[in-house]
Amino acid sequence: MTSEEFRAAVFAEIRDWAAASFPTLPVIYENGPVPDEDTIGPVWLDVEIRWYEGSVAAFGETPRTRDFGAVSLACFYKTGEGTRVPGEIIESVSSLLQARRIGSAVLDARKRTVPTNLLGWHKTGVLIPFTLG
Repeated sequence: MTSEEFRAAVFAEIRDWAAASFPTLPVIYENGPVPDEDTIGPVWLDVEIRWYEGSVAAFGETPRTRDFGAVSLACFYKTGEGTRVPGEIIESVSSLLQARRIGSAVLDARKRTVPTNLLGWHKTGVLIPFTLG
């Protein structure tokens, strides 16, 4: 599985999950259209693949490599709107992706990110580490 095949598979899983579980949730994918924060609504999910490093898995005539990274899932919500809905979104999408295989990738346990607050938006999320290859 190439890195682009992995990205497409992860994004397809998230699209299907969002349609079934949170059909009105705007999901913004890396390098996609930039959301209009004035009209997007009170909560939205930002998704990207972060690549961290690589290693050689096998030498020889056709060497094999492994890539390491994380699926980054950040839920943005209006400051003062509470944490219940973003918490439900992060719990649900974490359950979808963590501790499983997608193609030749192995996804690990989620790692919570530090919540932040900027320009009227609160952000909470997770990183789901993976090994591809």
